[in-house]
Amino acid sequence: MDQLIPNYTGTQLLAAAVGIALVLFGRRLYWLALGGVGFFLGIWACSQFLDLGSTGLQLGVGFLLGVLGALLASAAQRVAVALGGFIIGGTIAYWTAWWLASILQWQTASWLWIVGIFGAMIGTFFAAILFDIALVALTSLIGALMVSHASQLGVPHESWLFLILVFVGMVAQGSGKKREQRDD
Repeated sequence: MDQLIPNYTGTQLLAAAVGIALVLFGRRLYWLALGGVGFFLGIWACSQFLDLGSTGLQLGVGFLLGVLGALLASAAQRVAVALGGFIIGGTIAYWTAWWLASILQWQTASWLWIVGIFGAMIGTFFAAILFDIALVALTSLIGALMVSHASQLGVPHESWLFLILVFVGMVAQGSGKKREQRDD
């Protein structure tokens, strides 16, 4: 009987619990997504690069990184998304215009900056519009990864569990958003 039920560590159980919360409620709990990722990244980094010797110390470092990630997520969510869209959109537009101008042997002048600024505005707009969709997808993916990795089911079963949980997360979080919009 012991061979059928694997021995789970506290970290694996915590990873599974955080993963399930992210799969089901990740859009609302975006701070949990970054906090959970920070926590498990801290534990992984400690085990790979630091010889702390103590599991308690590894958990402490992971906890501190998790809290830092959650605080940063809460403080900078919309600003970071808008800034990222601005920078990425502007850069893509500027370099695309520069590349096209060089191929067509056009004179490059200040009009490249106008194209860059226009692209930055478009990037900001799309980042704001697509933020919720990206948040649902990313939290479903990271939550499913945490649960499937903690499950110890083996490669083929973990892969199926991952895919099923991603689907469940997308549906659960997507239907929750529709329900919120109806209530407004």
